[in-house]
Amino acid sequence: MSAARSQSAFPQVVLFCSGRAGVGKSTALANLAWTAAEQGISCLLWDADLAMPSLHLLFGLSPLATAADAYLGNAAIESIPVQPRPGLWLLPERAGTAAAAAHLSQAFPTLLGRLLARFAPQLVLIDTPPGWSELLLSMGRFAHTWAIVFADDIGSILDAYGLLKTLLSCNDNAPKQLGLVLTHVLDDPDAASLAVKFNTVVQHFFGKRLPVWASLPYDPRYREALVQQRLVVELFPQTPTARAYRQLLTALVPSTETLAYEAASL
Repeated sequence: MSAARSQSAFPQVVLFCSGRAGVGKSTALANLAWTAAEQGISCLLWDADLAMPSLHLLFGLSPLATAADAYLGNAAIESIPVQPRPGLWLLPERAGTAAAAAHLSQAFPTLLGRLLARFAPQLVLIDTPPGWSELLLSMGRFAHTWAIVFADDIGSILDAYGLLKTLLSCNDNAPKQLGLVLTHVLDDPDAASLAVKFNTVVQHFFGKRLPVWASLPYDPRYREALVQQRLVVELFPQTPTARAYRQLLTALVPSTETLAYEAASL
């Protein structure tokens, strides 16, 4: 694969958001980032969920420093990321106040630029706090793609719709590319039903339908992976869940299959 082609296609910045906590957003991001690195796509995973930062726990890591040390002026941002595996850098975070969120909002463009210059990832995945916030909007200005994550319960659906309504009212700051990631679905008919419920309302009020980029199945193996502080795609790579993450990666980064083929042929 030529360096010119790699640099022209990346980095791609994808922001994951949700209307409420507890829908599996962080779990989905950790498994997606691992899948990307496994497929030969270098990935920077940024935990910006100041409400409940948990990505380091999913990888079984205990970082000595977090992103807050950088945007509060106590450390260089380049020294913060840790590597759960080759090709994957995690920028961990600690729980923060509204004041910390304001600091991060202001520093985000500079910090992102320095990280891109230092690590040159092909893909950047950002985990955000649930619900609407100025921090979400600040980070979203630099994202090519936004994924709204929700599960099949009425509260999750309503909160996701409320978030979408706010996003679409942002005029010039509205997401450039927006899609859905459904979690904890029982089977394909369940996923289709959930997508129809959501898109029927979106079509009625906004005259559009959002693509479903992934339907991540309910899988009891998540609990086993959590106990081991490892990821389900790492422990069970041949399961339908792992295949769903590979499909999500292809949806977000359409050149994934081409890149994987070229890497394998080197």
